[in-house]
Amino acid sequence: MHKYLTIAILLLISIQASAQKHDNLLLFGYDNNTTDPRWGGMVLDFSEMPPKQYPQKRKIDMGPYTLIGADSTGQLLFYTNGISIRDTTHNRMLNGDTINPGPLWEQYKNYDYPNVSVGFSLPAPGKSNFYYMFHMGSSLVPTSATTPFYYTLINMALNNGKGAVVEKNKIMLPFGPDYSPPVAVKHGNGRDWWIITGEVSTPLIHTFLLDPAGIHGPFTTTMPYQFPGKEYPSIGDISPDGQTYVRCDGLIGLYIYNFNRCTGAFSNLKVLPFGDEDFWFVTAAFGPDSKKLFLSALTGITTVDLSAPDISASFDTLAWYDGYTAPLGTGFWMPNLFPDGKIYYATTNGNQTLYVIHSPELPGFAADAEQHGLFLPKLNNGSMCLYPNYRLAEWEASPCDTLNAQRPGDGFIKTDYLPSEASRTPYTLLPPLIRKPTGQRREGPAPERPPIQELVRRQLEARKEQRKEQREH
Repeated sequence: MHKYLTIAILLLISIQASAQKHDNLLLFGYDNNTTDPRWGGMVLDFSEMPPKQYPQKRKIDMGPYTLIGADSTGQLLFYTNGISIRDTTHNRMLNGDTINPGPLWEQYKNYDYPNVSVGFSLPAPGKSNFYYMFHMGSSLVPTSATTPFYYTLINMALNNGKGAVVEKNKIMLPFGPDYSPPVAVKHGNGRDWWIITGEVSTPLIHTFLLDPAGIHGPFTTTMPYQFPGKEYPSIGDISPDGQTYVRCDGLIGLYIYNFNRCTGAFSNLKVLPFGDEDFWFVTAAFGPDSKKLFLSALTGITTVDLSAPDISASFDTLAWYDGYTAPLGTGFWMPNLFPDGKIYYATTNGNQTLYVIHSPELPGFAADAEQHGLFLPKLNNGSMCLYPNYRLAEWEASPCDTLNAQRPGDGFIKTDYLPSEASRTPYTLLPPLIRKPTGQRREGPAPERPPIQELVRRQLEARKEQRKEQREH
């Protein structure tokens, strides 16, 4: 059997584990009060392969800010568009009003929150029926920023099993600085969680620990290297095996760290600058092998292999936006790795497609990036969840593998303890990424680079105009 096919089959088997299906669902759709069949809510459900699609009547619009809570069997528990939390009846959850309070909430309370999916839900360690929502607000003072960083706690045993919010909008990091979108990774003991964010345009990384006693931190790390000038905040990621953290400056380059799931420590920083002046991106997503990293801008997708002897030489451009409209422009937007082993990209504006990377464990063009690769029966306005890897188990034979928190066959994927040697220098500055001549080069001037929050607001305004035109006709 071909070695790449063997790898793909093993990865697919591991990612389709029998439990821990908290990431099985995607919710799309808006404007539920029209007879146009393209409008209204829908679900993309990964409990089957290929994922099944079906309509779902809702009472709120879903946009780029989409956060979903599901149980380990993949059953929906709650969801939010950043304005309110909804239960399985699609009504406002008890005490679930006014998420992310402030002037922007007041301005957009009849729509959806004008930010990207900067958050996720985690089951509370050691406590049945309790779920944490970690979420970020937005501010326009003094400039567009993702701030502050909150948690909200939900008890699903209350209100006849429909759940109730018991703690809401609790501030973890205060209003003021702009924060990089958070990521979460399972602790090496297989039970607890680490939550990681950063302070934009500073060398600060903030880490929190979630365990049965609650939330601890922030524990702050100062990066030994920082790119010059103002940082362009982009969506970073942590590898499915929990051992590599990537923080992105979308204009200048990448910070690549080893992460210790036992101690929460960062080490062996590699700094990867961009040598191509018109390359910039807003998202990073790992493939299931934890080695291939996919970087996307509105106009294209590129990939690097972090396991390559020369990381810079592994840089490939997989696709440039082909101009497809359905009915509006459909540039690359937020990605996530799903249980079928593929990476799905939401696209900009209200349209009926997702872009798909079919084989993200394979190198270069073999990854098979397909534009408008999945057609949706309903319009989607950039909705995408940035789910953590719920299936990651204990770090076997590591110093913190003491709980034996997962049983064989219950859906968790264990990793072996392979301690990395500490770097002899504070960081390693790699050769810059320069697009290969064989890549698919985009013609014309470099695209504009507005803040992510401004891009979301533009999408929301375009959607309002789209709805107005639809109703007038």
